[in-house]
Amino acid sequence: MITGPDNLFALPEVEALLREELARLPALAARQPGGRALLLQAGVANRALPVDLRHFGVTRVHADRAAIAGDVVCATDALPWEDEAFQFVVVQHAGDALAHPDAFIDELARVLAAGGSLVWFGFNPLSPWNLWMHWQARQGRPLPRPVQTDYVRRRLLHEHLTPGAVESIGPCWPDRGGKAQRSSLLAPLSGAWMLVALKQRAVLTPLHRRPLRRVTPQPSLAVPSRRVRA
Repeated sequence: MITGPDNLFALPEVEALLREELARLPALAARQPGGRALLLQAGVANRALPVDLRHFGVTRVHADRAAIAGDVVCATDALPWEDEAFQFVVVQHAGDALAHPDAFIDELARVLAAGGSLVWFGFNPLSPWNLWMHWQARQGRPLPRPVQTDYVRRRLLHEHLTPGAVESIGPCWPDRGGKAQRSSLLAPLSGAWMLVALKQRAVLTPLHRRPLRRVTPQPSLAVPSRRVRA
């Protein structure tokens, strides 16, 4: 698991990538009128990175072994908030730091409010970053488990969220300054990817009122019995 202060997510190369990801959030958050936001990050060191979510009340937590720690401490499959508690949910590589993120994704969908946005950042499994991360693992640092984009999309669709297109973020090779030259042709090999999913509001469909039909009583066709005629 990704624990301890000297983990891969605390390295300058990864921190530069995380800063680039967080810079995307203000524009995405501006689409929401306000309310509460939940920011889940991969490690405790990442909580020191600045993020501009000024018009939200932000709860900030991080992955800690098989649990969540920070402003609250809880299990990944039992988040302690009521349904639809947050208008904006950000997952910054927390899924890469967990061994089994499936129930975690289900819980995120539950606490996201109708009309809200969920932003997911993950390592690109096809990027040369994976070679670098395996080299870091040889030095004793725990290795993240990049989550496949198709897996996250299927899980979100199962929870009735609508995911958008996947966007590439970062350079193709770790760079401490975050200023490596970029090329659109190499975008599929970028270090990370971002997916934004929306939770649709439930729309009530008005039922058309059926016109009332006036029923005219028909005369009885029954033949009176002999007793009645007597």
